[in-house]
Amino acid sequence: MRGWILFHRELDPALPEVPEIFRFQEAAAAMGIDLDVLNPHSFDLIVGADDGWSVKYQDRMMERPDFIICRTGAETDYFTLALLRHFERRGVRLINGPTTIELVSDKLHTLQQLIRAGLPIPRTILGKFPMDAALVERELGFPLIVKTLKGTRGAGVLKCENRSQFEDLAGLLESAEAQADFILQHYVRASHGRDVRILVVGGRVVAAMERRSLTGGFKSNVSLGGVGVAYNPPPEMAELAVQAADALELDVTGIDILFDEDGYRICEANSAPGFQGLERASGFDVPTAILEWIVATQDAPRQAPVPAESTALAELVFGGRSGLRAISDRNTSYRGFARAVGLRMIAAGLGSIVHALLPGPLIDRKGRISLGLQTLFEGRVRTNLSSLDDAEQERTLLVVLGVAIWAAILPWLAGAEAMLSGFLSVLALAFPLLFLLTAPAGRVGKSVSSLLKTDAP
Repeated sequence: MRGWILFHRELDPALPEVPEIFRFQEAAAAMGIDLDVLNPHSFDLIVGADDGWSVKYQDRMMERPDFIICRTGAETDYFTLALLRHFERRGVRLINGPTTIELVSDKLHTLQQLIRAGLPIPRTILGKFPMDAALVERELGFPLIVKTLKGTRGAGVLKCENRSQFEDLAGLLESAEAQADFILQHYVRASHGRDVRILVVGGRVVAAMERRSLTGGFKSNVSLGGVGVAYNPPPEMAELAVQAADALELDVTGIDILFDEDGYRICEANSAPGFQGLERASGFDVPTAILEWIVATQDAPRQAPVPAESTALAELVFGGRSGLRAISDRNTSYRGFARAVGLRMIAAGLGSIVHALLPGPLIDRKGRISLGLQTLFEGRVRTNLSSLDDAEQERTLLVVLGVAIWAAILPWLAGAEAMLSGFLSVLALAFPLLFLLTAPAGRVGKSVSSLLKTDAP
């Protein structure tokens, strides 16, 4: 098996990312994988009529790799993204892909995607000049956090304790004509000086550490002198990390989670997470885990997007997709897996019945069953037939029509009274009519014309 690591700097061991690159090479060698470290800017990117594989690196032709791991992170530039898109169109497996790397390199874009998926984040404002201190104080309060959009390893992050300090900072940035874009965030007091880094690989939580500041400051990054200790995340936190990775479509990621008064909030996501501190804290071999996952899934078909109803039901029955994956990991035999799933489905059903019988004041509104049922009840899982394409709508109508005709004939075959048979036949044939009358605009004409074409000789 052959792979590449794309890395944009010199392989100087003094750089914090370089020892991690070497760790990947060591793990690959132990597994018999040929893994080359290549600088993306040393490729010749030529886009032309030839769609075959023709890639040059430092004036020499390169064989197609089985996979590419991109370790440029938040510093990924346009050339690297263009190169990744070039490889992606030629069918090379990328970990991670250019779209998600570009998304995650922008902190605000990341937060927008997470909030769109319904995941908890700190309240955030995009900075601009002149800054409205009154608006910031009203929406976020003080203290607050100021971050550059593309900072990494804790750089470009500071804390403003009060409005006066914030106004001084705003004046300084404006007078200096600062070019960096930045965001302002609500300060989560419960997580002062600590957070949790969770490593997610292939949709599974494989390792985690709690990072703590040793100086009493608000930053907990290990690269800034913080300390990491092994951490076993609660199921709710682990599921939140998995959901964040899924929402951002990250195959391998480090999700940073803050402790909140009411639970947890997602702070950041990383497309090329550093793992030196995580390995020291947990003893977990990160590169080997990532490479083993790549090998195990190399020939697996791409998974289809998970529908909303599956997510809601998985949350209700199993505590999320991470809970279901944990069951599959623990039960290697089909019978054991089926038994575990069945028991949880029965438990969820009984819990739902008990939930329905309890008086309102005794219901735990933040419990898993309550939240799962509320999600289903609010209609987030409804299927909108207008989203189906024409072929799917035609098939649906034909099935409804066929069943209706059979249901209309059945009472006569059974020998029922004429009046009763007639009533049941009319009722059965009303279903196709109801299907057409409740159709979105334009579907009636399409469906009727498709039927006429189908019946034509």
